Amino acid sequence: MQVYARAESHYFCGHWNGSPLEIGDSSLLRDVPKSEARHFHDFFEYYVALEGEAELEVEGRTVLLVAGSVVMVQPGECHRISWVHPERGARWIIVKQESHPNGKHVVSAQRAT
Repeated sequence: MQVYARAESHYFCGHWNGSPLEIGDSSLLRDVPKSEARHFHDFFEYYVALEGEAELEVEGRTVLLVAGSVVMVQPGECHRISWVHPERGARWIIVKQESHPNGKHVVSAQRAT
């Protein structure tokens, strides 16, 4: 058995502490983080919406994240959080099927169009 606790980032576990997957949560966000960029992974990623409302852009399509919904992003699909409800905010758990030091591939503006 292994027990993980969140440390300095929003992630509880990942390759850095021996977990084969990455699991994290967001604080209650009221806007899109400035660091958010269109990106993809070579593995599945799940967004489990806990509260509020946000939009996830996946391969040019907009998907609503609302409490009680789960969105699975498939390997290679470009995605990013594109909007967060300014009053209600949004909070979710993120689960990545695998954890690697370089598991996030940021997409250039050329590929994004």
